[in-house]
Amino acid sequence: MKIGIVTEYYYPILGGITENVYNTKIRLQKTGHEVKVITSNCSRRRFAAYGARSAGESDIIRMGRTMRVYSNGSFAHVTVGVNLRSRLKEILADERFDILHIHSPAVVTLPVLALFEARCPLVGTFHTYFENSLLYSLLNGKAQKHIDKLSGKIAVSRTTVEALEQYFTLNARIIPNGVDTDEFNPAIPPLEKFNDGIKNLLFLSRFDPRNGLRLMLRAFEIVKDTVPDVRLIIVGDGPLKSYYKRFVPHRVARDIHFEGLVTDARARYYASCDVFCSPVMKASFGVTLLEAMSSGKPIVATENRGYRELLGPDEGFLVPPNDPAAFARSIVKLLADEKLRNRMGANGRQKAIRFSWDTIAREITGYYDEILNGR
Repeated sequence: MKIGIVTEYYYPILGGITENVYNTKIRLQKTGHEVKVITSNCSRRRFAAYGARSAGESDIIRMGRTMRVYSNGSFAHVTVGVNLRSRLKEILADERFDILHIHSPAVVTLPVLALFEARCPLVGTFHTYFENSLLYSLLNGKAQKHIDKLSGKIAVSRTTVEALEQYFTLNARIIPNGVDTDEFNPAIPPLEKFNDGIKNLLFLSRFDPRNGLRLMLRAFEIVKDTVPDVRLIIVGDGPLKSYYKRFVPHRVARDIHFEGLVTDARARYYASCDVFCSPVMKASFGVTLLEAMSSGKPIVATENRGYRELLGPDEGFLVPPNDPAAFARSIVKLLADEKLRNRMGANGRQKAIRFSWDTIAREITGYYDEILNGR
C-alpha cells in the first residue's frame, strides 16, 4: 500500500501530532508499506532540536514554509507560500497514493488543500480540544462539506469528539495516540548531571500559555519551602521563553534548569525525574503523560477533560486548575513517599503498554483496510 500523510506538524516541530505522524510512519514502513509525509519547511535556526529523527528525509516532501499563529491558548503552525495548491496538486498526481491520511483536516492550510486536491480515499485524524470556536460557528456548513469528503475519520480521544460535535457531524473512530514503550521505559539510565541524589521534578512542554509553566514556577517555589533538596528541570521552548523567565523566583533560580528543546534524549529526562509535572489547562489527550507513564514515573497534572480520560488515581494526582498550592501539595506528598512513587510508576507503566505504538499502528492500518475494501 502506498500511503501519504499530510500534516502541518513534523520534526523539527515537537508535539503530539508530530509524534503521531512519525511513529505511525515508521511502523507502517516496517510492515512493508510505502509512506511519504507532506509537510512544510521549517527554519532550523528556530528549532534547535533537529536530531536523528529528522536527519534522513527521503520520505518527507516539504513545501512552503511554516508560520506560527496564536490560537486556542497555544502557538499553532500553518503553511504559507506561493502556489501551494498547485504544488500540492502536482505532488499528489505524481505520487498516486492508495490512501491519503490528513492530520487536523479542518484547519488551514495543507490539510484543507489536500481535501480539495486529493483523488484517492481520505482518512482524517482530529487532534484538538477547544471549548468553543467562533470560526467553526461561522463556517459550519462549508467545513461540514470538507469533512464529508473523508472516507474515514479518526479522533484521538472522546474529548476531541465532544468538542467537534458541537459544530459537525463526525462519526469518528477513536484511535488514541500511542507511546514507544521501548524508547520510554524504566530501564533507561538517567542523565549523569541530574543523578546526584537531589530530587528532580520535570516539566516538558512547549512554552504555550495553556501549558501552565507560570503555575509550575510558582508551585516549585512552594515545594522548596517544604523540600529544600529538590530541583526543577524544564524541557521545552517557545516564543514566550523570555516572558516566562521573568517569573522565575529569585530565591530558587539556582535550582531551575532550562534545558531547551530536546528530541532524541527525551527519554533520559523522564528517567532522571522523581515526579513528572504537567499543569496543562487544555488537552485533547496527553502524549507527555503517556511518555512519563511508560517511563515508570508518577505524575502530578492539572485536571482537564483530556487528562481525565488517560490519568487515573493509580498513576498520579489530578489537581484543580489555577491552584499552585494544591499542585505543590501533591508534589510534596509524592516526594515524601518513595513507595507511593514506585507504585504509581509501576501502574502507569502497565497502562502505557496498552497504548504501545505497535498496537495503535495496527489499528490504523486495519482502518485503512476497511476503507479500501469498502466496509
